[in-house]
Amino acid sequence: MRPVEALILDLDGLILDTESLCVEVAREIVARHGKQLTLEAQRVALGKRPHECWSDVAKVLGIEVSAEQLLAESEPLLAARWAHAPLLPGALRLVRHLAACRIPLAIATSTPRATFAAKMSLKDELRGLLVERPGAVVVCGDEVDRGKPHPDVFLEAARQLGVAPEGCLVLEDAPSGVEGATGAGMRVLVIPSLVGLSREYGTVDPSSCSGVVEILPSLLAFSPAAYGLPPFRDLLPSAAIDDSDQCQGGQEGQGGGQQHGGGVIPMDRVLRIRGKVVKGFGRGSKELGIPTANVDPAAVAGSLAEAVTGIYAGWARVGDKPEVHKTVLSIGWNPFFGNKEKTLEPWILHSFDEPFYGETLSLVICGYVRPEANFSSLEALVGQIHKDAEVSRAALDCAPLAGLHEDPFLREPSGPLKSA
Repeated sequence: MRPVEALILDLDGLILDTESLCVEVAREIVARHGKQLTLEAQRVALGKRPHECWSDVAKVLGIEVSAEQLLAESEPLLAARWAHAPLLPGALRLVRHLAACRIPLAIATSTPRATFAAKMSLKDELRGLLVERPGAVVVCGDEVDRGKPHPDVFLEAARQLGVAPEGCLVLEDAPSGVEGATGAGMRVLVIPSLVGLSREYGTVDPSSCSGVVEILPSLLAFSPAAYGLPPFRDLLPSAAIDDSDQCQGGQEGQGGGQQHGGGVIPMDRVLRIRGKVVKGFGRGSKELGIPTANVDPAAVAGSLAEAVTGIYAGWARVGDKPEVHKTVLSIGWNPFFGNKEKTLEPWILHSFDEPFYGETLSLVICGYVRPEANFSSLEALVGQIHKDAEVSRAALDCAPLAGLHEDPFLREPSGPLKSA
């Protein structure tokens, strides 16, 4: 199989969290026409050019006005929001790494050029890395004849990079983009932006020369070394690797597969969450022998809505006690137990004399350990949790995570909880 020579990245839903902005505006527009935005309508619009988005949404919802009118209604609302779209977790980390290691990189987006400029307007570092550095390649939706799911935007990106399609790895979130990249003869790594879309991407084959080779929950779980590219060097605790080798290609092979490396990734955006400890499933102590706390889902629902699922490291304070403790925690659905709602379950790495139900737990979540995973046995799950705790303890002794032990959020009076 040809080695990966270049990466082609989508923009919306992969680098920028514009999808939530679009959903917010689309919900308002369709309500004007007496409709409710459904998950199916969101799905058919994902990754397409604006006119095509509205055309498909109108068909799905039975809105009897033109796509042109819907687009005209939505554009002013979106224009005021584009510049403030937040970066998705792991996006800036990846782009910095690719630029530092001089790995050819292109953006292939359905976004029109003028809108792309608006989205970049307040993001100086990202704009410098994607647009202004020598050799930067950005192909926008209004610069090719056909938008996604056609392959045009990907083929044009490869042409400008000077790399054959079979040497490109595409990172995409939308089924339309996956279809387009596959049609271009490229390998595709999928990071879905909507829950429950995995079946939309077809068969995953890590050994394939084109099509989907891997599906991951977020960019934080992406391992360049799994594709023969230079590995990330920011994992904590730091590996003893010569700096001169930091941009040499990895040795793990050319296919997909998680190769996280057993360390903790410092998070660009630290999460600060406060919630009451409630009696939960009882499985932490009873089934696992691990005293996990259960934070009231209602109290933290807003904070968890956009959080990437996975295992994290951080700092915890119980009530108004002065001590701050290391913690490892899960955010997500817990595949082994099949949770029906997104939960936050910390294991505070300290021995307590008695349970602290009803106390307010303050958490500073600052490191990403690994994606959620299912396990073949309870013993395998317990073993992995203890490994997570071990690596988290070590990482939290390292800068910059160690300094967050003194974060002001952990020193505030916990007080009564008002809302999520």
